[in-house]
Amino acid sequence: MAGGRFPYPKHVWSPSGGWWTQPTNWKSNTAIAVGITGTIVAAAWKYSAENEHRHTRPKGWIPSQIWAKEFRDGEIYGKK
Repeated sequence: MAGGRFPYPKHVWSPSGGWWTQPTNWKSNTAIAVGITGTIVAAAWKYSAENEHRHTRPKGWIPSQIWAKEFRDGEIYGKK
C-alpha cells in the first residue's frame, strides 16, 4: 500500500491545516493575502519615496533617481 492515507492523531493541531488539507477557498484566501501584502508594500514604498532625501550626491546611477522627488524636480541637493 504505497502512499495511502494512514491513521493520524486527531488531537494534534497544525497552523498549516494538518494532514491532507486542501481548503476549498484557498484561491480566494491567497488572493486576499496577496492584496493585503501589496497594499502594505505600496503604502511603505510611497511613504519612503516621498520622504527620501540624500545628503550626498550618489557616485553612480541608483534606481531611486527614477522616483525620488529631488531628482525629478531638477533641484538636486538644493540651489547654489
